[in-house]
This record gives sequence, C-alpha cells and structure tokens, in this order.
Amino acid sequence: MRITILADERDKGERARDQKLDSSCGCLESPIGRGMHVKELGMDSRFAEVSVFQCRDCGRHWLRYFYEVEAFTRSGRWYLGCVTPEQFDGLTVENFKGVMEALDWYLYGGSYYDGLTGRTSGEINLNP
Repeated sequence: MRITILADERDKGERARDQKLDSSCGCLESPIGRGMHVKELGMDSRFAEVSVFQCRDCGRHWLRYFYEVEAFTRSGRWYLGCVTPEQFDGLTVENFKGVMEALDWYLYGGSYYDGLTGRTSGEINLNP
C-alpha cells in the first residue's frame, strides 16, 4: 500500500517543494505541538502505529512511529523524523521503520525513555 495524503495537504506540499523547503521553519526545532495535518496509516507487521504529519507552514513531511507493548510498563516510545519529498514518495507502511532508521536524525521520546526526549539516529529497538 502506497501512502498518499489529502488533496489540500498535497497542494500545500507541492507548493513547499516549489519554494525549496524553508530551512527556518519552526517545525525543525519543535515539530511536536505545532499546527500539523495528521494522517494515521494504521499498524505495520511489528504492531507499531505509523502516521504522517505535514507542517501547515512549510509543507515538510514528518514520520511518526509509535510502539508500545501493553503488557510491559514503560514500554511506550515514539519516533519522529523529517523526510525529503523523494523519501516520502516511496513510503509504505511496511518500509516505514527502515526509512526512519536511515534518516540522518530523528526525535525520540516516551515512557520507555523515562519521559525524556532527544535526537538520535540508527536502529530503532522494539524490545520491551
């Protein structure tokens, strides 16, 4: 299944691509809590929730990967990474984790990390 976005979101994203994404947009410093279009995509085969956010100001796409094992306390974790238009175009629910792990950096947080947030890169550990 290929990922698509809503028509009005697509129009805004195409405008942002034409304008060379604004490197000064506040979403690069703090994407959480900003005005974002959100599209929930469901779960991958690892039972992680996958969704795509799109900044209302610059059109930049952010991937959100959320994983939790309900039987284990403090196992909830989320990852949020910004992708290029080319990375977004080839995105599927099943390659979502791999695309995130290949990014230069992504944000992380959740109870698994004792409520701390930070910036990292590389493999995403899904062990409880």
